[in-house]
Amino acid sequence: MAEVHEESGDDRVRIPADITFDDLVVDINFHPSKPLIAAGLITGEVTLHSYASSANTLVRTFKHHKKATRAVAFSKDGNSLLTCSKDRSLQVVDVETGKVSQSFPQAHPSPVYCQLVISDRLMATGDDDGNVKLWDLRKGHPIMELQENQDFISDMAVDEEKRFLLATSGDGTMTTFNIRRRKKVMQSENMEDEMLSVAIVKDGSKVICGTGEGALNFFNWEEFGNISDRFPGHPMSVDCIVPVTENIVCTGSMDGVIRAVNILPNRFMGVVGEHEEFPIEQIRITPNSEMIASCSHDQKIKFWHVAHLEKETIDASKKAKRDNKPKNLKKTAGQEDFFADFGKDLEVKPATESEEGSSEEEGDSDSNNEEESGNEEDADNGNDSDSEESDDFLSEEEDSEDLDEDDFDSAEDSDSNSDSESEERTGDDDDEKEDENEKDVANDKPDSDSSGKQ
Repeated sequence: MAEVHEESGDDRVRIPADITFDDLVVDINFHPSKPLIAAGLITGEVTLHSYASSANTLVRTFKHHKKATRAVAFSKDGNSLLTCSKDRSLQVVDVETGKVSQSFPQAHPSPVYCQLVISDRLMATGDDDGNVKLWDLRKGHPIMELQENQDFISDMAVDEEKRFLLATSGDGTMTTFNIRRRKKVMQSENMEDEMLSVAIVKDGSKVICGTGEGALNFFNWEEFGNISDRFPGHPMSVDCIVPVTENIVCTGSMDGVIRAVNILPNRFMGVVGEHEEFPIEQIRITPNSEMIASCSHDQKIKFWHVAHLEKETIDASKKAKRDNKPKNLKKTAGQEDFFADFGKDLEVKPATESEEGSSEEEGDSDSNNEEESGNEEDADNGNDSDSEESDDFLSEEEDSEDLDEDDFDSAEDSDSNSDSESEERTGDDDDEKEDENEKDVANDKPDSDSSGKQ
């Protein structure tokens, strides 16, 4: 049955019921045009569910990974599902047929931690040891391979023009890569705390990073050397961030709470949802930005309505106050026919064989939230970087080429690529000898105190 949040009279919101699994869900992602959600499990399975306010249906289960599936994402056209795993592989699966169309068994020398679909043919992956790879799926091999970090790549983001790839790491830095030049542009100062999540907001002028100690670090665009602002207050690590609007993000924390945060002025708006006290693994937003989904260690995918957040008002003239009882944003008015026009063309048929909350303390900001200009005075902004790194930021005129042009050289001609094929095949025998319990959360993550990735 669909969950109904009632506010008053006929004002109510219908959202899909929880999807419950027998194993821990590590990552989720929405289809770009159909009401489908993919889930990667710690067992290595990948499931595909259709969701609606009336009922959720298991469409298909994929079993092409040997170990935990850590990242799932749909291609831009929605025809393919890209999955990465602890078994070091990258697989591309046809959504309609369920068959693997491309397979890279040794995509990385270490277990793959995260991935990001950039365009119709480009995607990026990061692993446990700080390696970042840029893939051209038409060519079937990586076109950039760099290791600029000393710890796992936790999250990635790309700007609207597809010029720069941002990668946060457990070593406490954010690294920026130029996608066209296939090289590192700049690495931030070490924040001495894990950088676990990243999002681009404020029409591309600001970058937000969630940290292991619960603060949000802010960077000005193209000033990635040091932070321009810092907003503490989450009681535990901020493991995931998703922009809802240009000024509002939802954060998922280790304390199991999903919070709505207004950006500049920096304010906690309230609680959107919770998984009791289970850490939030991932949150994603639907293509129409009406709803988010979250997965956690409670082995559930939950859905939350967020379209109303844009109507919430923030009084910038009042100073933020510590409040032990944050505003509850879960019960909000909406439309019953929320899914009426969403994904009518769903053609994927269900599989014939299928197996079918919390307290918090919000802190004050220790930064100037009233004026962006005041935030920028104390930031280093990478001005001490050498001139060569500064020149790597291309002007709009220099970087105005069409991404769809075949402007990438082969892997052998790129000075950023190495003898990756031979290196990636090493360690196969060692990998086969691993005898790990995939369901043991503590033993199935990189060496990190706050990271929740399995």
